[in-house]
Formats: sequence, structure tokens, C-alpha cells
Amino acid sequence: MQIATIEAATRPLGIESPAVRVFLCFVFSCTSLFCWGLPRSSFQPDNSLLVQIDAPEADVRQAVQEVSEDQTIHGTFSYEKERTLYGAHAAASAPVFGDWQEAGKPFYKLASGVLAPKFFKYSEDIGTISVRYVVQPVDASTTSLRIDAVFVDARNVKHASQGNVESAEYGAIQEHLRALQAQRKENEQAAQEIAVRRAKANPEKQNSAQPGVADSGDSWALGLTVPQLEQRVAELRHEVELQVKDSGASLKAAPFRSAGTLVSLPARTQVVVVVLTAYWYGVQTDDGRRGWIHRSQLEPVE
Repeated sequence: MQIATIEAATRPLGIESPAVRVFLCFVFSCTSLFCWGLPRSSFQPDNSLLVQIDAPEADVRQAVQEVSEDQTIHGTFSYEKERTLYGAHAAASAPVFGDWQEAGKPFYKLASGVLAPKFFKYSEDIGTISVRYVVQPVDASTTSLRIDAVFVDARNVKHASQGNVESAEYGAIQEHLRALQAQRKENEQAAQEIAVRRAKANPEKQNSAQPGVADSGDSWALGLTVPQLEQRVAELRHEVELQVKDSGASLKAAPFRSAGTLVSLPARTQVVVVVLTAYWYGVQTDDGRRGWIHRSQLEPVE
């Protein structure tokens, strides 16, 4: 087959010698094998966003993971009337980037079937947006973050980002970091308030506490009758169990209005509060779903 192909290709050139044709066939075969044996190089963006964040690696990892799961590609859109591009999903890898071989922990987010996304060079086709985040510790309180974005169209042509996506994704990560820090601060303040209330409610206990004996935390139940205990349990359940006020309440992937919606909950759906922030409640539904709901959309269970 190869000899016939070489013969057809060389006849117009006036090459009639069988030996020459066999030699050309040999060269063609070796060249083909060599090319097929070469590894396919991954795409290496030349406009990566590289920043150092004043936060521990664990916090940055958590914020990056939440953003990678928020179902949104920030900083781009497909239509003039819709400025947010939904439909993304977290992924274990992105083929366009290849395997990450350097230091740091990579995260990925992909959005397929995107039509001509904005802020990618010459992107006038349908394809997939891939975002890669790499988190690497610098020291105990500083973390390095790298963000890359690229659009690959249906013809496998790669379109580099103009920087908008990387900057917007970094902005979303900063919002999540601030939320984590605010939540931690609120939890610390709440713990301090509880400790102060306990001290004021039981001053004699604080003075008479025996050295070496730890407080079990269940002393509030001592001396209560069974009906009183049942009433207290009902009160505690009332504090953590809430229900959705109106149908269509959004269970968000993160405590932000711009975060992706995991599911819309019908009215009177009961949830258990597991995390409290100033405006958002981290909740869990009866079927095990976890997410965030704005506190204005919840009310006590009747």
C-alpha cells in the first residue's frame, strides 16, 4: 500500500526507478512511525495569573475547591443578555493541560458546549472552557495560587484567555476566603459568648470546681425532671431545624447570591442548620444534600 502510494506520488515527478521508490517508501514509513511515537504536548498558557495570598494553605484549598464546584465560569459569557456562564463542573483533570507534574495541588473546572465565549482570543465556535488552579504553600501563613484558563473549540483549536476569566475566578476565591475567615471569627465569638453565659449562670460552680475534674458539658441536665428534659430537647431541636418559607428557595453551593444553585427547594422543606453566618445558613436536607440558604428564606418549623 505504501509503495503504491509513493509510486502514485512520484510518477508526476518523473521518478521511474524502483530502487528510488523503495527508498522513499522506507523514509516515509520511518517518518510516520517517528511522528506517531512523539508525545502530544499539553497546552502551556503564557498569561497565567500568579498571586501570593496571606492565608494558610488549608484555607486557600477550601476556597478553591468551593469555587471549582460553584457551577460557574467567572469572567466570561456567551450572550449579551446573560452575563453569567453557568453549567460548569469540577473535574479531576483537564485534557488540554495534561498532567500537572510540578509542586502544588491542582484543581480543575470545565464547561462544555459553550458557544463563542467572550474574552478568549478568536473564539467564534462551540467548545469547552477549562480552568486550572494550582495551590502551593509558601510558608505557614502564605500560599501561592496559579490560575489558567483556555477555550478549546470543536476543531481542537486552542484559544488563550485574555485574563478576564483568571481575574474573575481569583475574585470569587477571595470572596470565599473572606467568608471562611468571617465564619471562623463568628464561631470564636459565639464560643466566647457561650462561655461567658455559662459562667454568669453558674458562678458557684466556677468557684467550687474541683481541680482535675473536667466539665462534661451536660451539667444543664442535672436536677431536671423527664418532662423538663423533653421540653429542653424540643427547644434545642427547634433552634436547629428550620423550614423553607416559599417554594423555589435556592440551595446554593456557597454563601453568595452569585454562587451556583444546587437545587430549588419547595415550600415547607425542612432542613437542619449545621453552620451559622451573619446572612447565610449552611444546611442539610433530609435526603443528605448540603448547601447554603439565605436566612431570609427560612422560618421555624411549625
